[in-house]
Amino acid sequence: MALASGLAVSAMLLTKTTHPPAGANPLLIMMTGQNWYFLLTPVLLGAVIIVVIGKGMQKSLKTYA
Repeated sequence: MALASGLAVSAMLLTKTTHPPAGANPLLIMMTGQNWYFLLTPVLLGAVIIVVIGKGMQKSLKTYA
């Protein structure tokens, strides 16, 4: 568990981003016995949806600004 959360925190430090749930995701996976595919479905899918919606909003706000 320490390695999983350590890697998540290291990735956040390297990218200069802070997202506390990103540190909790590996702990959740390790403690509940889920496989790594669990990270792809809800976590990666949710991140992609947020980025797509954000880019769409950014484009629509540029037309009004």
